[in-house]
Amino acid sequence: MKLRATFFSVSTAVAALSLLPVITLLVIASEQAEGIYLVRHEIFINTMIVVLGTAFLSILIGVPLAIITSIFDLPFKKILLSFLLMPLAVPSYMGAFAFYDAFGPGGELDRLLPITPPSVEGVSGTIFVLALYTYPFVLLTTRSALAGLDSNQIFAARTLGAGFFEIFLKVIIPRVTNAIAGGALLVGLYAISDFGTPAILGANTYTRSIFVEYNALGFSQAANLSLQLVFIISLFLALESRARITRALPSQFVAISLGRGGKYLAFLLVGTIIFVSTALPVIVFLFWLSREGVVGVELLTVMNSLLVSFVSAILIALIAIPVSMTVTKGRVGKALGKVIYLGFGIPGIVMGTAFIYVGLQFPPIYQTFFLLLLAYLLRFLPLSVSSIRSKLEGQDESLINAAKCLGAREYEIFSRITLPLLKKAIIGGGVLAFLETIRELPATLVLGPIGFETLATYMWRVYEGGYFALAAVPALLIMGVSVLSLVATLAMEENSR
Repeated sequence: MKLRATFFSVSTAVAALSLLPVITLLVIASEQAEGIYLVRHEIFINTMIVVLGTAFLSILIGVPLAIITSIFDLPFKKILLSFLLMPLAVPSYMGAFAFYDAFGPGGELDRLLPITPPSVEGVSGTIFVLALYTYPFVLLTTRSALAGLDSNQIFAARTLGAGFFEIFLKVIIPRVTNAIAGGALLVGLYAISDFGTPAILGANTYTRSIFVEYNALGFSQAANLSLQLVFIISLFLALESRARITRALPSQFVAISLGRGGKYLAFLLVGTIIFVSTALPVIVFLFWLSREGVVGVELLTVMNSLLVSFVSAILIALIAIPVSMTVTKGRVGKALGKVIYLGFGIPGIVMGTAFIYVGLQFPPIYQTFFLLLLAYLLRFLPLSVSSIRSKLEGQDESLINAAKCLGAREYEIFSRITLPLLKKAIIGGGVLAFLETIRELPATLVLGPIGFETLATYMWRVYEGGYFALAAVPALLIMGVSVLSLVATLAMEENSR
């Protein structure tokens, strides 16, 4: 019972800390109480256009790719799917870097091509770039639903003379609508919370406006905008929690033949998306690297990124263990879990704004690693908890019951049975936390100690100075570490099956 009480105490403390940013924002906003009800229509409209536009474009990209890689006999599907999921490992602000500098008048492509490519900036550019790095959410949820699609229904429709587009609209889409909606909601959550892409491309959304107000020391306005953003995000979270992916029980699934012409078109679509979302930014970064060389980035900056990410990952993985053990037990535990998961929904720029105010009230912790690590903990702890929680919920209770019957104490059961079974899930959750921390931009930018530079914040300084080519090395390093972390996570999941 002592161990369970300790776990509960830790979880309660984390839940209380998860509420701290919202409470702090309410305190700041109370200094200008009427401002919280004042919605800046331009910011709200721009944000909603970005969210809805990104979700719509992600559906247009993700759904056809899910169908191509699921129900048709396309060769090398696993390899193609791996490349199509690569944008999940790449921060969208890196794509914004590459597209902003490469396209438009005076861009890298303008110097190489006989025609001037269109600029990628503003609201439309933000939608385009965000969709390129969020469509995998729709792809994954739609593929999950398609795994339960009975291919006999498709064959029956073809026997009755239905064409591909008729089958697509009348047979496939109605059975994956919930999955598409679930993926689109995830895309919307990402788009509304993202700071780097709209900031670099000049879209006046909530996250960019909060940063502008923070830089101008307008804490009350920044808090008001932050609270409005948190309210909108809470609506998205409520909708996302209600989204359910329904899967029919399939008969034996048979891949449908595309034909030679169809395969060429499928490869063209898949290849275009892979090239634009992943290959093109890498080519731009390599071009910058070949022109400028390895300059600008100090070894200390690289070590700062790796060290703070590693420490955060260890801290998050350790705290995730008692939290996961608590949130899977009883109503109170599940309620604490919902509060703790709130941190993942709070954008980094909002978390940073709240904690800067906390630091100003308590000068000894102002712009220290304590606040920075606390922000990382609250933001990325849910990732690690989800990894461990899914393993706990599938755990065989008979082992624990047998140990109890043999007189094993609570600590012995935890240390000799539960913990070894959770080892891979704990490591996987830590890897996810490391991946998110090393590429986190707004929280690090706002809360980092004076003189503390990471790869992500260095890229931001380069952007502010207009020396885009100097971002090549940090961009390639972050992409490399992100891809390796993602591969390691997938490998551990594959081995645990």
